Amino acid sequence: MEFIAFTYVGNFISEGLIKEVVFDVFDEANRFFDENDVPLRFLYVGKLRLEPGYLIDIYTQEGKIRAYPLEALVDVLHAKLLHEIEERPDIKMDKIFALTTFPLVSRNPYFDFYERFLGIHETRLGLRIMVLSMKPFEPPELSVLLRELAGENPANGSKERLRASLELFKARLLKGVLHEIGHGFGLEHCNNDCVMNSPSSIEEWDSRLPGYCDSCFIRLKRAVEWSGFDPQQE
Repeated sequence: MEFIAFTYVGNFISEGLIKEVVFDVFDEANRFFDENDVPLRFLYVGKLRLEPGYLIDIYTQEGKIRAYPLEALVDVLHAKLLHEIEERPDIKMDKIFALTTFPLVSRNPYFDFYERFLGIHETRLGLRIMVLSMKPFEPPELSVLLRELAGENPANGSKERLRASLELFKARLLKGVLHEIGHGFGLEHCNNDCVMNSPSSIEEWDSRLPGYCDSCFIRLKRAVEWSGFDPQQE
């Protein structure tokens, strides 16, 4: 069995709701691996805490946004993974996966602007760091509904619409997590009804099945099994 350290970083209007989203996706991903006999599990290693001083302000056409530079985030995640490996020497774990509520940005090395990313992968000395931004998967009405329900006179049906919006958020995010895990084990994009098929719109993403096509699944399972293979045990 191989494990991937799992964490999250960021803030949300409701801390309780962000935990619900993160941990429901965590549970659903592990359920997917279990039900499909993939010897892979996420292992929660606590919320990642970055000092506020790491945050930067970026001015865009949509206005000012706050974000952690990718370089700082990757540094902290790498250190976190090294610590977890030292604390858990009895398990196979050389990857860490983080969800963040902040946009993923990095300063362009040639021009003075920041580039925005949906997800990133970086390998350092054989250790894999994977980060996925939750923001692009968030339904636009979610923040509006949360503020509405926090007010004194929420509209009728607000709770039901909030629940539907949260479930859509989770479904989108789960597929995003499975997509990045696929890349983490060497899968490329494909053209089937599969999480490895990059969509041209969020509506197209909503129509995707929450899993891999047969071809991608076979490659993923083989890659995971080979990754966990220890010739010294043969």
